[in-house]
Amino acid sequence: MIPMMIDDLYDKMPWDKIDTVVFDVGQVLLRFNPAELMQRIVPERPDLHAQLRSWVFLSPYWVMMDRGGVTQEEIISAMCSSAPQELAPNIRRIMTNWNELEEIGEGLRALHACKAHGKRLCVLSNYSKEPFDHAYETHDFFQLFDKLFISSHHQLVKPDPAIYRKAEAYLELDPARTLFIDDAPANIEAALHCGWQGLCYNREGKLDAFFAE
Repeated sequence: MIPMMIDDLYDKMPWDKIDTVVFDVGQVLLRFNPAELMQRIVPERPDLHAQLRSWVFLSPYWVMMDRGGVTQEEIISAMCSSAPQELAPNIRRIMTNWNELEEIGEGLRALHACKAHGKRLCVLSNYSKEPFDHAYETHDFFQLFDKLFISSHHQLVKPDPAIYRKAEAYLELDPARTLFIDDAPANIEAALHCGWQGLCYNREGKLDAFFAE
């Protein structure tokens, strides 16, 4: 039997069936859009954006950074080591400036709705250590959460099933009564197969509609 997403089972949030709501951060609470970031950080070279996306955001080194155990400077050096000469300085510019992210109003409204209904609130996010530390200090909404599970702190990344199992124990979750909100289909699919409830935030308005009173 295929595990179903919670918004395919219910039109509105079934508050009585969920004890804990677990939020991803990027593209749920903070806007993380590589195309927009490159336009902001390297506006004068749109001709390089496709290559920069490949060398930075689509690089295995980016995943290594989220997994942890390496510094941001080590990752920058690895990314630049074999990159074309004209890309290297722009790779560094992106890597040292990408983490100034704006908050997503819809995600924050969902977060506050869950808080108002007395739900436990947790984070499960792929996030490298130094950028996460900066985000934590910058955005007050992190103070609403009861516990945080950050990939680089545990050397596991979504959608590896192991991260969900470790998060269950660390965050003290009952999977069947836990709702996970993430923007990535693969991450939600993995959570569903681990017995969690899932909601994929893959279009604007979805959270507002589901959490509307």
